[in-house]
Amino acid sequence: MQSAVEQYLALARRGRNQWWRYAASVLVIVFFAEALGSIPLLLLARYYDYSGLRAFLALNLGVLVELAGVAIAVVLIHRRSLLSLVTPHARFGWCRAAQGFAVWFALAAASCVAESMLFPGRYRLTFNPDTFFMFAAIALCLTPLQTATEELLFRGYVMQGLGLFVKRPAVIAIASGTIFMLPHLANPEVAYHPLLVPPQYLVIGLLLAAVTLRDGRLELAIGIHTANNLFNGLVANYDDSVLTTDALFTSSFDPVYSLAALVAAGVATYLIFFGRRGGTDRFAENR
Repeated sequence: MQSAVEQYLALARRGRNQWWRYAASVLVIVFFAEALGSIPLLLLARYYDYSGLRAFLALNLGVLVELAGVAIAVVLIHRRSLLSLVTPHARFGWCRAAQGFAVWFALAAASCVAESMLFPGRYRLTFNPDTFFMFAAIALCLTPLQTATEELLFRGYVMQGLGLFVKRPAVIAIASGTIFMLPHLANPEVAYHPLLVPPQYLVIGLLLAAVTLRDGRLELAIGIHTANNLFNGLVANYDDSVLTTDALFTSSFDPVYSLAALVAAGVATYLIFFGRRGGTDRFAENR
């Protein structure tokens, strides 16, 4: 009987996997993400001020264009369903995604509370009712699509493709986390803290890869990723973020605390889901 990780990686074999299909798919995804996906940002920069809400809309519209590229690559080139990037089961596991969301959101909140107690005055109340509710409505609609797109690409397509050639899950997870980190190196935070910020993208990428492989499905990672981005966008953003949002609170960015808190939250998340009673069997009723 196949393990959960073997079942998940074997989903790639439901499609066609000749080398030229991967070459063509990479070209399609890069073209949609970098060329077509940049059009909303270019139009924004040309005709409008680069404000928080407009920038958020442009970035997320670009990600939706990227999702179209992923769909074309998987469905038309590899001849398999998008659901095969997510799960070997017949339906998307909404309960599993909700569990990932709830756990990570709670840990993110605990981290912010601890930081505010350790460093009084670091967090500033920036709630603006004139802009918050409009932004929150848009973020709640677009952020799940944005995070799901990244998970389908990095933890779905990339890891399953690597699984055709690499047999060690740890190597696959490290490769996926590294590939996930690379496009985020263009974020402004990296220029301010080049030694401490890139490892944070690697840590979150490794966590999402690890929980996906251990769980044998993608919903848990989608929930965690969505909670992370919504918390940062709506509850506690920080100065000089890649995307300034109308969050309830804003803080100065401490890369040392941020890295330590991210590692601690990642370890806690993994232990909560897989630390006792056989990992995925603990949540069998929600699968």
